[in-house]
Amino acid sequence: MKETSQPRQIVVWGGGYYLDNNRKPEDLKRFNKNKKQKEIIIGSIIAIVMIIGGISLYRSFAMYEERKTFDVLKGTVPDFSSGDITLAYTIDGQKVSGKGFPNKNSGYAVKDVNCENEVTADWDNRNWSLENIRNPQNAPKIKCNIDFAEIYTEKELNGADPVLSEELVPVEIGDNGTVKKADIADSWYSYADKQWANAVILVEGKTAEDYKDNAEIPEKDIESYFVWIPKYSYKLFDEQLGKYENASGTLDSEKQNRAIEIKFGLDNTKDNGKIDGEPTCKTPMLSNEVQGASGSDGNCSYQDYMTHPAFLAFGGNGLWVGKFETGYKGATSTSTAQKNENNSKQVVIKPNEYSWRSIVVANMYQTSFGYKRELESHMMKNTEWGAVAYLAQSVYGRCTIAEDSTTTCEKVKINNNSSMITGYVAKDEPTTGYGNYKDYEAPLPLQDGTKTYNYTNQESVHASTTGNYSGIYDMSGSAWEYVMGVINKSGNSAVEYSQSGLNSSILNDPKYYDVYNYGADYTHWERRILGDATGENGPFVTTSEQNVLIKSSWFYAQSVFPLGSSHVWFIRGGQYLHGYLSGIFSFSDGSGSVHDGASFRIVLAIKTE
Repeated sequence: MKETSQPRQIVVWGGGYYLDNNRKPEDLKRFNKNKKQKEIIIGSIIAIVMIIGGISLYRSFAMYEERKTFDVLKGTVPDFSSGDITLAYTIDGQKVSGKGFPNKNSGYAVKDVNCENEVTADWDNRNWSLENIRNPQNAPKIKCNIDFAEIYTEKELNGADPVLSEELVPVEIGDNGTVKKADIADSWYSYADKQWANAVILVEGKTAEDYKDNAEIPEKDIESYFVWIPKYSYKLFDEQLGKYENASGTLDSEKQNRAIEIKFGLDNTKDNGKIDGEPTCKTPMLSNEVQGASGSDGNCSYQDYMTHPAFLAFGGNGLWVGKFETGYKGATSTSTAQKNENNSKQVVIKPNEYSWRSIVVANMYQTSFGYKRELESHMMKNTEWGAVAYLAQSVYGRCTIAEDSTTTCEKVKINNNSSMITGYVAKDEPTTGYGNYKDYEAPLPLQDGTKTYNYTNQESVHASTTGNYSGIYDMSGSAWEYVMGVINKSGNSAVEYSQSGLNSSILNDPKYYDVYNYGADYTHWERRILGDATGENGPFVTTSEQNVLIKSSWFYAQSVFPLGSSHVWFIRGGQYLHGYLSGIFSFSDGSGSVHDGASFRIVLAIKTE
């Protein structure tokens, strides 16, 4: 037979395929299916070969068997003899008529691949193709059925379900932190039951296809953990909308037991609109529409629903938030995790890792930005921290509403490991603040102390935003976390970078940072952005514990607003030694310079394809 070097193009047609030498790989040709036909099989190639110029096939099925791949998405395989392969498909085990072969974004996942004559094959979700075809009997013809199932979605989320990618592997986390690959056709998350969606990025050399659904993924194979924060709107809960200018001297102690009311969904709220019959307002934004407006109410009023600003900059279904503070890969001590460098290859986001510290904000920002560009990785913004805090302070997080309508909200417990190792939790809730709190200690990774428990101990869930292993850790204590929230220079003409190492050439896209009005005093909380978990935390009072500090009505968290021309950056969460002043609602000011007690967190803003 005459050889030809040009591969054939495979075009999916119902349950089968045919050759078309002139089609582009991504162009799948469709034609009507015979209604009486229950399963489409490959047709005769002879007539088509005549139509396209009498091109001869020169390779045998043995050549195809050697390659062991059949690419449905791109539609290319080595040349092969007519009738060698037949593909069919079912959905939930049932034959389907009137539908084309499901594509990668059709809302279906492959559950199983079954072939005749002892042939076996795997499904490659990345390339949407058959792979690893094994033909022990050297059968001259192969027939495989691909069974699809509808991808699970949760009604409660109203379309704001997790968005996955080739690198993000969906997982479920067991009661001792054990990770297993999730079956995305089953209910692998349930926000109504406080079970948030988790995904991992694997170490180099490992892919999702290396693990079957429900199989355990060893910790050594994981590089980073992320948790999904679905897009939501929340009911404005503070009567003053966070416009506090001075410490009042009176705390609203009932506030910490107030569950923030949240409605998930993809639609943005608008002025004079309605959600389930309740009033809405348009989120106050700057003219660029990607940054929340500092100090502005827009047309919002108390108890309006408003789309949280954290979800407006990137326009997706939600955000994947680093489950832990960012660690320095390979660090074996607090000192070896102190590296002032821009190095995305050293990122690790896992439990029992030393937090990456002593790094200027510029290097935090660029390391985060370069980590997974294809997934829109970036350093966490102040409003994104607020989005996590508000979800935690809801019935989807740490709040419970009893049958008698009594609401109880548990505080996210402090990580009191003084070596700043991720995922730890204090044995006892602090009763004193900075300068007086001494119940911290420094056991090695994976070891419990007398005052602190490590992540694999089930007690660690009290440091989670959900009270179980599905939540986000290290948002109270461990290291301070710098976030991308900064104030302007006096006159609000430009950003004040202070000692961060940043400049307008690096920080050249406003969607990656929150900017606040200038202020010369740390008590002017009216500069808040609605949703950032700062001003709305009031009323505030002054307390004196070694230093004069401010604490809020939300679990007495430290509440110092950035000011002036030096301490212009937001830091969040408090440190291991701050006692009850640490917390998910805690915030203070920093210069952006190297600090051995400050770390950072990474967020992914992946969109649907």
